[in-house]
Amino acid sequence: MSRSYRFLALALAALLVLVGVAKVLDGGESTDASVTGVPSATEPAGDGTTAAPGGDTVALAEGLVTDEVDGDMETTSTTAPPQTAACSITTVLKLGSTGDEVACLEQQLAGDGYLATAADGTFDDTTDTAVRAYQTALSLEVDGIVGRQTAQAMGIWAGPLGPMPATDADCPSTSHGAIVDRANQRAALCENGHITYEFPMTSAWSQPDPGTYPVYAKDLHASSNLTGQYSEMTHFVAFTRGKYKGARIAFHSVPTYSNGEYVQPLESVGTAAYHGESSGCIRVLPDDAVKIWDWLSIGDEVHVIS
Repeated sequence: MSRSYRFLALALAALLVLVGVAKVLDGGESTDASVTGVPSATEPAGDGTTAAPGGDTVALAEGLVTDEVDGDMETTSTTAPPQTAACSITTVLKLGSTGDEVACLEQQLAGDGYLATAADGTFDDTTDTAVRAYQTALSLEVDGIVGRQTAQAMGIWAGPLGPMPATDADCPSTSHGAIVDRANQRAALCENGHITYEFPMTSAWSQPDPGTYPVYAKDLHASSNLTGQYSEMTHFVAFTRGKYKGARIAFHSVPTYSNGEYVQPLESVGTAAYHGESSGCIRVLPDDAVKIWDWLSIGDEVHVIS
């Protein structure tokens, strides 16, 4: 081979190497977490490999797949809308509720054109349909439950202006489920519509959004560089994706650095001071991470109420 052909061959080989590196880097601009070992239950990514929760990377035989960190944005508190109607409610109302506060709700729905029948103080299927239509029109969570947010929009809320704690009514429909309450930095496990265990958590400011999501992946061991240092965490239970870049969001234990130190003090989990430390995932105490892992299976639902 002549010298010119040998030089051309070397140049082509170098170009191929650069293209390969570019393809690897294109997987994501930063790494949140990487799952090590064999995941017990995961969701395939589009290329046939497996991605892990919360902007994670998963070590598989085919190589390393990287999701982008979803990011977060702090929200500012706002003053609750004032009560403007002639009557008011102070508690959460839903299908089966009765009394004067239901009559007030029905009067307001009728006045807004969502209910054609007379107010009778019974939250029946007709009232439920009207509430859902109202929530749809105002881009609220459509669940048929009139809590603080829906009642404030109607101008009939006279209850507490702060976040309301979770109740049995917030449990999802599956026999095993969980509740995430970002406003109060609390979560809960449910069985057949009843809260059975409550625990503190640390979440992002602006996500996950309120809604009901099915558990779709579980991975036992993970590692992360999100804080700028290598850390490890356990018991991923993924149930949704971030709204900024689509990174996966999950319950997991508070991460630890290589020296065994936690990325945040355990006593700070659930406190307002650490609200927003996560970029989307739900950090919980190590023992609670085990409880969640044991309790929730693929397909069980997580209800994010705030």
